[in-house]
Amino acid sequence: MERDRMGASLKHLGIPPYDYRVLKLLPLIWVAWADGKMEGIERERIRNLATTAYDLSPAGVAVLERWLARVPDPKYFAEGVHDLYLLARAGDEDEVNVNELPGLLSYAEAIARSTAMALDQPSSVSPEERSALEQIARELHVDHGMSWARLLEDLRDR
Repeated sequence: MERDRMGASLKHLGIPPYDYRVLKLLPLIWVAWADGKMEGIERERIRNLATTAYDLSPAGVAVLERWLARVPDPKYFAEGVHDLYLLARAGDEDEVNVNELPGLLSYAEAIARSTAMALDQPSSVSPEERSALEQIARELHVDHGMSWARLLEDLRDR
């Protein structure tokens, strides 16, 4: 039953069933588009991670390129990240492990800090990106604690 639901969801998302690993990049895409635009440095870093860490087929690369070119609908993001969580919880997929979900959230935060103006500065995380990170953490059931940006703000305010 769960496998049928997952297959239907992947089909709805336009992801070939054998390329479900591309879902690991969706949290990064969500954060990159959170402010309504995707910067070149964000695209570059996401493509680099996809190339070095994931063995995507040409169809998986096409899904990624579609995400990089045009912002998916908010419901699409939520459905895809929820599917990622379900795959990780299933435990029968070696390609998606529940232990790597906090790391994916950290990668997403790193993408949020990727701006041409303030490369890798924790303070460069916008309110929209912060909101996206919080939504991703909820969907992945990950307590990501306090982001670097929020920590620096709290220290500055004291």
